[in-house]
Amino acid sequence: MKPACHLSATLLLLSSLAITFASPSNADWPYWRGPSYDGTANASGLAESWDPNGDKDDGNLLWKREDIGGPCTPIVMDGRLFTIQRDQPNTPNEGEKVVCLDAATGETIWENRFNVWMSDVPAERIGWSSVVGDPETGNLYALGSCDLFQCIDSKTGKTLWSVPLHEQFGMLSTYGGRTNFPIVHEDLVIISGIIINYGEKAKPNHRLIAMDKESGEVRWFSGTRDLPYDTTYSAPSLVTIDGQRQLILGAGDGAIWGFQPRTGRPLWHYDLSRRGIFATPLVVGDQVFASHSEENVAPDENVMGGVVGLKISGTGSDTKVTEQWKQFEVVSGYSEPVLVDGKLYLVDDRCKMWIFDAETGEPIVERKSFVGSRQRAALLHADGKIYVLTENGRWAIIEPTEDGFDVLSKGRVRDMGFAGSPIVSDGRLYFPGTTTLFCVSTGDGKGEPINITESMGQETPVAENETVDWVQLVPTESLIQPGQSIELSVYAFNSIGQALPDPTDVEFSVEGAGKIDGNTFTADSDATHTAAKITATVGEISGTARVRIVPPLPWKFTFDGLNDPPLSWVGARYRHIIRPVDGSPALTKITTIPKGARSRAWMGPSDLSQYTIAADVRGKRMSQQLGDIGLTNQGYVLDLMGESQQLQIRTWSAQLRMAQTIKFPWREDTWYRMKFQSELEGEGESAVAVLRGKVWEKDKPEPKEWTITARDQSPNKAASPGLYGNAKVAEIYYDNIEVTKN
Repeated sequence: MKPACHLSATLLLLSSLAITFASPSNADWPYWRGPSYDGTANASGLAESWDPNGDKDDGNLLWKREDIGGPCTPIVMDGRLFTIQRDQPNTPNEGEKVVCLDAATGETIWENRFNVWMSDVPAERIGWSSVVGDPETGNLYALGSCDLFQCIDSKTGKTLWSVPLHEQFGMLSTYGGRTNFPIVHEDLVIISGIIINYGEKAKPNHRLIAMDKESGEVRWFSGTRDLPYDTTYSAPSLVTIDGQRQLILGAGDGAIWGFQPRTGRPLWHYDLSRRGIFATPLVVGDQVFASHSEENVAPDENVMGGVVGLKISGTGSDTKVTEQWKQFEVVSGYSEPVLVDGKLYLVDDRCKMWIFDAETGEPIVERKSFVGSRQRAALLHADGKIYVLTENGRWAIIEPTEDGFDVLSKGRVRDMGFAGSPIVSDGRLYFPGTTTLFCVSTGDGKGEPINITESMGQETPVAENETVDWVQLVPTESLIQPGQSIELSVYAFNSIGQALPDPTDVEFSVEGAGKIDGNTFTADSDATHTAAKITATVGEISGTARVRIVPPLPWKFTFDGLNDPPLSWVGARYRHIIRPVDGSPALTKITTIPKGARSRAWMGPSDLSQYTIAADVRGKRMSQQLGDIGLTNQGYVLDLMGESQQLQIRTWSAQLRMAQTIKFPWREDTWYRMKFQSELEGEGESAVAVLRGKVWEKDKPEPKEWTITARDQSPNKAASPGLYGNAKVAEIYYDNIEVTKN
């Protein structure tokens, strides 16, 4: 860990305009919406038409890859293209991979493959997110479909660090594969999603996690509002308004939010939709344009869809959002617009073009048909043209005019669609289809590099505001064992989120099982499955950090004398309560939580391997139905399935690539004992996971033989123990949980 003085000095340099991070030497596209986050590029000589088959001499098709497809929008950095893809589809080894291609030739340079585990994401939705590139370090950041977050060396494809965000933070990856987009800001990489965490953050919330981009250390952990309606995939943008740097995104609570990217401090929000925001807001200067396709928040506007123009002003606690204009019944929930000469070009879900005056919202063009009938991809504006890809495989290249637009060319690619968005880099266009990636080039295309830091706008000099207004304690989130210590660093920021010199007069306090000596926190040696909160105070301003304290195996949980699940469990407290069952306290998965009936709870670190988890379990029949009861081990689940009366071992719920299922009748209101063991046979690349489970009535002897066995040739080698349950229709109960080394 870096000493506090060194890291704070780095932050101070980053917040000044005297030093800026390296910008791409080429006309790179390191973020899915471009280096300016607005879908616009400085380019010339781009194609006005193209032939997907490459049959025409002037068809402008440079290359295509018919094995690269899906919903992912690629990025390009330093002459290389990066995308997220399915790996080995429809096989027992199916997973996910980040692929690196030569951007000029389309040839594969490397692939980084990884498993999908404990996720509900359908296989065809792999790559809903996009990779983000960091020109300063040359690293990539990718959020996998099970919320495995990785830092990858773009030259070699080697994973430098990774964090399973579902296990360690409770991030969801569900509802059809909605997965969010990372973004890099200075020395941070920031990712968000719906998170069901622990302690005071146990309720679902669209939260943001900022990590040190080189180490993965958590620097801040912020959020929107509890109990959002949806998971979402609205991506963030970065901008400077009134001298204050802001990160702006749409959230699962149906609002557009602004945060300070260095501190995570929420600045403002604007309520737009009754459901989550999916389309990424367009941010240009101090204006934010956002659209949606659901019911509007306004009670007197019981119509679907809308587009709004917002104006942001002020700084710190005085930052304000003002609605400039709003147009209802514009159903645009997916595609992102572009701004051209003061006009907002927006394609709705039915692939109809709308054009609005950006200042007044006055419609210039309404619902004009021009290509296709379904729209998901964002628009790209470059070389005086707008490139449009549609969900039903149609495409168009249009030219903005004073009173609308002219269609320069259009066509259709048969037997596929476009869900990813068009991008441009070094004068080459890239069109990502569901089954094919196309590279289109006239041979004369050129692009101008954009300085990412300069594109965000100029900040107010730090010297004009040196008063401490925010305190940050790092690492903000940790997991350690009893008796272990962790060194904390304290950073100070001014009201607009700029780093100040290290604070010298800091007071610490601890709430929970541990003590602080200087800036070193040590967990109590007898602490088990609990947590502590450390507070650092500078003057009248305080910041906090949290530490989960989890002992090494073995573990045993009887729930006697507890009012709630163990504090250190992630994803447990909001959706479980402790209630007497047959006169003894039992962990109860309740049915009264609309968005949490099917859930997972994680008990500890993610580096555990080859262990056994066992528990007493019981199901209640309600509305003539039984729920599902499961234990998770090393990234696999042993699931006692109520309605189907089956027992199953699996790793990926939506793609049963290695699953084994047997018939297993069981009864309500009867206690059973479940035992689930994981082992690894072999080493390295040849290792195979062997999963064994058994279930028997609790008051009967344990059977000698395993009830069910599964093998995985593409094994998960380590993961946190936990619980799986589906109590949507009926309550389920757990007691006497044990986790032991094999």
